[in-house]
Amino acid sequence: MPRRKFETLLQRGAKLGEREVIALRNEYLLQISKFAAKDAAAPFVAKANDLLKSRYWANSNWRERAKILDTVGFLLRAHQAQ
Repeated sequence: MPRRKFETLLQRGAKLGEREVIALRNEYLLQISKFAAKDAAAPFVAKANDLLKSRYWANSNWRERAKILDTVGFLLRAHQAQ
């Protein structure tokens, strides 16, 4: 399922399955690595990376992880808008 469709489901508050959450997380990690290669000091990218690779992700249940992905998507869109 494309990332855009995941983001639309997240914004609507639809429940995502575990596989969709993991797939979207992997896509975001790939996108973060591309942004970080161009600009390692980007604050939005750094915060998005922290949310996905830190204790926030590990200690969360699946619903909270979907909310984290929604926040990460917002941070990456904000970085792209700059």
